[in-house]
Amino acid sequence: MRKLSLSLKPIKFPGQRKNYYFDSQLGVLFKVHLFFGFEKPNSVKKFKIILIITLLSSVFSAYSRSNVFPTGSKPAAMGNAFISQYNPFAAYHNQAGLAGIEKTSVSLFYENRFFSPNVSLSHMASRALVATFPTGPGTFALQYNAFGPPQWAESNAGISYAMFLSDKLSAGIQLNYFASRLPEVNAWAMTAGFEAGFIYQVSEKTFAGLHVANPYTPEINTLSYRETIPWRIRAGGHTRFNEDFMFSYEIEKMEGYRSMLKLGGEWKAANNFFLRGGLNTSPARVFAGFGYEAGFVTIDLSFSNHYILGYVPSASVIFYL
Repeated sequence: MRKLSLSLKPIKFPGQRKNYYFDSQLGVLFKVHLFFGFEKPNSVKKFKIILIITLLSSVFSAYSRSNVFPTGSKPAAMGNAFISQYNPFAAYHNQAGLAGIEKTSVSLFYENRFFSPNVSLSHMASRALVATFPTGPGTFALQYNAFGPPQWAESNAGISYAMFLSDKLSAGIQLNYFASRLPEVNAWAMTAGFEAGFIYQVSEKTFAGLHVANPYTPEINTLSYRETIPWRIRAGGHTRFNEDFMFSYEIEKMEGYRSMLKLGGEWKAANNFFLRGGLNTSPARVFAGFGYEAGFVTIDLSFSNHYILGYVPSASVIFYL
C-alpha cells in the first residue's frame, strides 16, 4: 500500500491558470493559497504546510484511493448511522436493507466535499445512482457512483440482491467493480470486491444490523505501487421510541483507521417533514438535515462539518415508480 507523501501532486484543469493539489487520502482538492493565503511559500511557510499535512495524515488512513463513500442525504444527516434501516440507499450501507423495498425506485445523490467557492463543484463532487427492482422472493438493485473530475476520477459499480430469510431476518449481498484513474501514468486501475450484511428485528421497536465490506479484493498493481481496497466492518442498530422519534447507533472499523462511533436521530416534525441530526467520532464531525415525502417523491438535504476541513452539503431524491 502506498503511504502518505508530504509533497502534494499539482493538477491543472482546463481554462485555469493556477495549480490545484489533490490528496487522495483526505479526498481533498485545494490550492495552497486556499488554506495558507499564498502561492509561493518561503521556507517558514513551507514548514507550516508540512506541519498541517502531517497533522491531517495522523487523522486519516494512508491509501492512494480516497475513501469517499456515497451515502444518500437521509443517512448523511443522521451521521451515516444507517446500518439497520430499510431504504434504497441501503445499497451503500447494508444491502440487507434493500429487502424492505416494496416498489421499483430510482434514487439520485449529489455531494460536494468540503465546499469552497474557489473550487469548481465538479472537482470535489460525489455522484450516485441507485435503482431497485423488487421481485417475488427479494429485491435486486443496481448502483453506480463516481467522485472527482476526469483527471483523477474514481468510480464504483455494483449489483445487489436482498431477501428476507425469516419474518425478522433479512440478508443482502453486493458485487462491486472499482476503477481509479491514475494521472501519473494516464491509465485506469481496476479491481473487484463484494460486501454483505444482515438486519435482525430484535423487538417491535429495535433493529440490529451487521455489515462487512471488501473482506478480500484482488490487489491493484501498477508501476508505482500496490494496493487493495480496505475492508470495513459495521455493527449497530436503531430504536424507534414512538411514531415521531428514532435513534440510531453504530460502530465502524475500517482497515488502517481507528474505530468510529456514529450516532443519529430523526424527528417527525410535521406530516411528511423530518428533521435529522448526527455525530461521529475519529474524526469528530456533526451532521444535520431534513427530508420531505410527497407522494412518490422523497427529497432529502444534509449538511456536515469537519472541524478542520469545513462543510459538506449534499442532496438526494428518491422516485418510487
